[in-house]
Amino acid sequence: MASARATFLGGLRPATAIPLWVRLLPLVALFGASFFLLFQPDPLHAGIAMAVVPVLAAFVLGPVWTGAIAVMALVVVAAPIPVARRFAVDDIVVVGIVFATAIGISWIRQRFEKGLVTVLSVSEAAQRAVLPDLPERVGDLACAGLYHSAQQGASIGGDLFDVRPSPYGTRLILGDVQGHGLDVVGAASMLLSVFHEAILDEADLGGVAWRLERRILEDGAHGYIPELFASVLLAEFSDECDEVRLLSCGHPPPLLLRGERVEEVELKTAPVLGLRLAEPVRHRGPAAVPFEIDATLLAFSDGLVEARDAEGGTTRWRSTSTGW
Repeated sequence: MASARATFLGGLRPATAIPLWVRLLPLVALFGASFFLLFQPDPLHAGIAMAVVPVLAAFVLGPVWTGAIAVMALVVVAAPIPVARRFAVDDIVVVGIVFATAIGISWIRQRFEKGLVTVLSVSEAAQRAVLPDLPERVGDLACAGLYHSAQQGASIGGDLFDVRPSPYGTRLILGDVQGHGLDVVGAASMLLSVFHEAILDEADLGGVAWRLERRILEDGAHGYIPELFASVLLAEFSDECDEVRLLSCGHPPPLLLRGERVEEVELKTAPVLGLRLAEPVRHRGPAAVPFEIDATLLAFSDGLVEARDAEGGTTRWRSTSTGW
């Protein structure tokens, strides 16, 4: 069997450092503008070239270093260089205002970046709560997998998964909550915590699904989460790992890989969780499928089925969501 591992913003991490060569660009620009000042007889063009330097620094450096670059540039502008035409006092004041503005831009940018890093760190922690790193083995089962967000630059979604041992065999959950955002992540985290508790008490997967739906309905009715629905696939591996029992609540059926053969497991799908069309029921008789020692269970969310290639056509193996 396999699992899923979340990536964060396509591999980007919070507080990723700006490359050193980018940070050195303002100094290179300062030397270039100074050289231009020496050989440009028109102070207007030289002043514009010099004014650009602190503005460039504001986008790649903090306010302290931007201020240092601005002071050095102002000294060059105001210095009585014999071979260059001197700036008038009014011109120096204007250039100084531009430099001060650049320092302010740098300060605002740095504050915004700190806030963004905090938000991204929190969102990553929230996502990892419902997409944990699985161990390489859970009991006698080997686990591996992949998670990839359908939206570029997004890490918050409604996917959830986990594999846990229980008194009734190793059990897994793979689900997809409707929507995106923190509310959906909260609902997914709630379902995952209910799963962790239910697998210790419920002897069959129908009881686990009943507990999940009861909680999503209760929390939605009392306003703890939005009124939404979730598709869930539950699996239970026997202690000998020679059989896997499957229950799908509106979730795509998994694939079973036996050597070079790939089979889609035929499941009688129950309704998705949270539809509010009827009271939660305990579904009976999950599908039992032989599970040989070399078999692999590939479970995935609907993003895999709905994926499109560059030409807009469907492609079954281009994952935009969770894969097992």
